[in-house]
Amino acid sequence: MAIKLIALDLDGTLLTSDKKITAHTKDVLTRAMARGVTVTIATGRMLRSALHFARLIGSDAPVVCCNGAYIGTEKGTPVFARYFDTALVREFLTFVYDRHWYVNWYIGTEIYAPEYRPEYFTAYRTTADFVVTAVGNDYLRYMENVPQFVLRNLDDGIGGCLRAVQEHFGDQIVPQQNTGTSLDINPPGVSKAVGVQALADAMGLCLDEVMVAGDADNDYEMLEMGAFSVVPENGRPKAKERARYVTASNDADGIAAAIEKFVL
Repeated sequence: MAIKLIALDLDGTLLTSDKKITAHTKDVLTRAMARGVTVTIATGRMLRSALHFARLIGSDAPVVCCNGAYIGTEKGTPVFARYFDTALVREFLTFVYDRHWYVNWYIGTEIYAPEYRPEYFTAYRTTADFVVTAVGNDYLRYMENVPQFVLRNLDDGIGGCLRAVQEHFGDQIVPQQNTGTSLDINPPGVSKAVGVQALADAMGLCLDEVMVAGDADNDYEMLEMGAFSVVPENGRPKAKERARYVTASNDADGIAAAIEKFVL
């Protein structure tokens, strides 16, 4: 079947190493959309950043963000959303604050954290209107509709934090996208595969009509869900093992090459 939906990871996939989309890749995506193909973002990032890059490529489709925990646009009812229970948010933030770990969390298009530390958000440097709301110790006011936490530690790494939260919270949380210095944490039953499937279902598409692309551990489920899966050459070995096609790297317009080959 012809591809009718393309869902693209951002970091390491659609974006170059300097967190931009090349002119050539934009042109290829524009040509695909002109043929009636829906192009969207499927990212671990939060809603505001996902929407920023969707706008850059000229897409108004719902975005898959927070590792699949939220699928929607800036306004209106989301296609899909899965939030932590408010009591779990309270317990998790208290657990983290008591240990003086750095955490940020998302509600809608907003990012909350104890304070803003620029060194933890370098990946967002090309996102327009990026703001972190510093809440200090007043975190209990911001507990409703949280789809994701992110723990960050540039000095000692995130391994100790991961072990501690897994021991304490067990299957109440799902760790994703472990970069070594940051860790995404989502509610159970969440992955990019869940988000892409929800969007495909809403569009009335089967997976034979879907292309997905990603490079990292939080893309594994999406890459093996049954859609046509693409991984850039810079992707993790385990991501490439799950790919139907390995394309050129994110710094060599790999996604554009794959779309030209299989869609255009």
